Amino acid sequence: MTLTSANLSDHLYSTNLALSDLFNNHTFAHDPSGLVPIIDSWVPYLQNSTSSVTTTAAEALSQLKEYVQTGDRANAITLLQRLGEQASKSAANVHEIVGNHLHNGLGDQMRHLGQLLIMASGNLKGYVGSRV
Repeated sequence: MTLTSANLSDHLYSTNLALSDLFNNHTFAHDPSGLVPIIDSWVPYLQNSTSSVTTTAAEALSQLKEYVQTGDRANAITLLQRLGEQASKSAANVHEIVGNHLHNGLGDQMRHLGQLLIMASGNLKGYVGSRV
């Protein structure tokens, strides 16, 4: 799979919807395994890139998948927070408008993705804190 502006825009939009749905079903904090199919949908896009930034992101997502599957919440929380911050920072440099979505700027979608990942980190952290 090759990343193009059009399929990146569509994939970001779909990912943001899937993450929003995952967090709204109120089971994510108890069972974050719903992240696995979302991660699996991104890794092929990112790992086949010639950009070190995207291949590094693929490695981070693969690591996140391992943390989720092994129940390593502490490392998952830290990595989700870092990925969210990185997505938000990179969004500031993306101004391309693509697609027919309400917020169709790639920067808007990257910023939203960053917020969702940070929110996921907080949800997991809140659940861990409530069990202590």
